[in-house]
Amino acid sequence: MTVTLNLKPDVEAGIVAQAVAHGMAVEEYILSLVEEAAVAGAAKPSLAGQAREEAVRHMLEFGEKHRLSLGEPITRSLLHEGHRF
Repeated sequence: MTVTLNLKPDVEAGIVAQAVAHGMAVEEYILSLVEEAAVAGAAKPSLAGQAREEAVRHMLEFGEKHRLSLGEPITRSLLHEGHRF
């Protein structure tokens, strides 16, 4: 794939400086950045997955803070309590 980028002069200068600092040609350096971004993007969980993980973490923290548990004795007593109604 061929891509044309229209960079601001200061951005271009920064990329050229980074390429030189890494001992790479500009095209090679930009390609390495794009490849890193593609790999990192594929490894990231989706926003929905991140939101789900955060919600579960908040629930676990809440349970620990208030010493909540759904261990066997509590589950059994809640089950029997539900049969009374």
